[in-house]
Amino acid sequence: MTESRKGMRFSVIAALLVGLLAFPALLPAGDAPVIRAENLGDAPLFTHPLLLAVANLDQRISTTTATIDRAGLSHQRVLVLEQLTRTILSQGGHGFAPKLPADDLQRLRDAVSSARRGGDTTAEMTTILRLNGAILDQSFTDLLTTVARDWIRFAPAADFSRAFSRFAHRTTFNQVPFGRAVQRLQAGKATTLSSAEQALIDAYRDYSQRAEVYDAVAQSLFGFVNGAATSNRLFRWLGISTLIGMIDAQPWAADINDRLLPGSDDSLGHLVSVGQMFAATLLFLALIGVGLILLPLLLRLLRRALPQRARSAQQDPSESERFLRLLRQSFLGPLRVLLVLIAIGQATRILFLRESDEIMLDVLASLYVVLIVWALLRLIDNFVMLYSSDLLRRYPTLRGELVNFLSSVTRFLVIVIAVLYLMQRFGFDIRALLASLGIGGLAVAFAAKETISNIFGCISIIVDDMFQQGDWIVTPNGEGTVIDVGLRSTKIRTFDNAVIFLPNAYVAGIDVRNWSRCKLGRRIKFTLGLEYGSDMQQVKKTVDDIRAMLIAHEDIADSSTDTTHYTKQQLAKISDAMDAHGIKRTLLVYLDALGDSSIDILIYCFSKTIDWEGWLEVKQDVIFRCCAIVDANGLSVAFPSRTLYLRQDAGQAEDAVVSNH
Repeated sequence: MTESRKGMRFSVIAALLVGLLAFPALLPAGDAPVIRAENLGDAPLFTHPLLLAVANLDQRISTTTATIDRAGLSHQRVLVLEQLTRTILSQGGHGFAPKLPADDLQRLRDAVSSARRGGDTTAEMTTILRLNGAILDQSFTDLLTTVARDWIRFAPAADFSRAFSRFAHRTTFNQVPFGRAVQRLQAGKATTLSSAEQALIDAYRDYSQRAEVYDAVAQSLFGFVNGAATSNRLFRWLGISTLIGMIDAQPWAADINDRLLPGSDDSLGHLVSVGQMFAATLLFLALIGVGLILLPLLLRLLRRALPQRARSAQQDPSESERFLRLLRQSFLGPLRVLLVLIAIGQATRILFLRESDEIMLDVLASLYVVLIVWALLRLIDNFVMLYSSDLLRRYPTLRGELVNFLSSVTRFLVIVIAVLYLMQRFGFDIRALLASLGIGGLAVAFAAKETISNIFGCISIIVDDMFQQGDWIVTPNGEGTVIDVGLRSTKIRTFDNAVIFLPNAYVAGIDVRNWSRCKLGRRIKFTLGLEYGSDMQQVKKTVDDIRAMLIAHEDIADSSTDTTHYTKQQLAKISDAMDAHGIKRTLLVYLDALGDSSIDILIYCFSKTIDWEGWLEVKQDVIFRCCAIVDANGLSVAFPSRTLYLRQDAGQAEDAVVSNH
């Protein structure tokens, strides 16, 4: 894992953390997702604004035909129900539905009996609807207070199920006859409705809407508390509620609770007690100890128990050891931070005995997503680091650049999905956002055209197989070995140890010389000059001796060199398969020219090694042997010379030879 990749990963995580902490403070009140001004009406049906918001949203959803608008309203309705659920639990279930006194309920029952005796069917139905509406309000209030009370005492899921079953049983009411009567009245629009008939229609509409909203709230509340029963079961198993009760029962604790923590019905701390603070502190310290002390201690004990195996695993790890190392390097850090966050969250829950709508708890819940992203990014990086070499060895056709490209794309998708989820959690409508991308897609494409062209350049480099990591390439901008082919640029380490960053779009369109694309044969070419005046028979023998020496040389390739080790497959589309694999074994030794000052012998061959230093050693050895052959045949290597003819003033010529080197 490179330092730049680590820095990028920590930058992304830090940005997510800052965004999570800053978003609630920066969100304007008018943009809060829980309730909007257009959802508030003048109907006195519901006394609580969140219940009224649910009713108005249901009405708007039923009258909206556009799919995108319906999706946005449905998303907003889910957010309102979530906010309403938390508000119910934090307020103990009080103040959400009117509760009629027993005398008023009795008067409604008497009115039903009176209308029935008088034979007034319309008045009877109206009074029955109003009576059942009052009973529905009473049942809804009982449900909310019971669930809030069971939530405070960490009740099991069965207790919540019984409470909701009682609510469903008590609200069972056959609305069909009343609905048919209302339909008949509404069908006769030409007939003027009497006040009694209009009262029946209003009573039926109010009861139906009240029943629908209460049922939606009950389902949302049941899903919330039933899903949280798992952690409640852990609290009961740990004896948290018992511990709180034992401490608060002590006289000194009761005195502190009465004097220092009086609280009020509107404050968050009206249920905070000494027992809760003690239990929350104890659980917090226990989880912190497990994350920061116990896990590292277990790892150290494991290393001491298996010292030899641990040392051998560093050099040649087995599959199981490599997998364990992958898990440790990927999840140990996030697991320790997760335990700290769980300690904070559960201690806060014990302290307030409920899931409140506090910003801190929302941020803690969102930080779990950030931890998951962190763990996944570490898992991807460590998987590439631990398994890529083995995969490339098992599958020779698999390229390292492709592995890096896929890992980069995977990291990008993980971050994008996490950001979209967090945006949705904080109230943004992701479906509307994705739908709006088509409008701004053109502007984004123009703004990011360089980035997009570089990404396609990366794909072009990988598909065309121009070079790989570690290849020695020459470009107009420099020469060196390829470090990495990223999504945006190609990194080249030059031979003077500098790094060149070239955009992929540029690299894909220039001439690139790849010296690493040869498997057998690096060319050795030079001219050996012999002095004029040499015996031509000796010159011919020198040529033959040099050719024989090269054929017998163990490091020089020739036509008899076996190439089966280098050619893995034959490519039918290429006329010479050896050219496709970079195999050269031509060997030429001939009298090439009569130069200005020497008889030139061309020596053209290829070394078996393609390594630069190995090639230099073979070339040096060939030159030494050629010089030895020249000496053995009684010849001399020529050097550049020039002859000057000088004339005396008297007209007699005198030749002088001047040699320049």
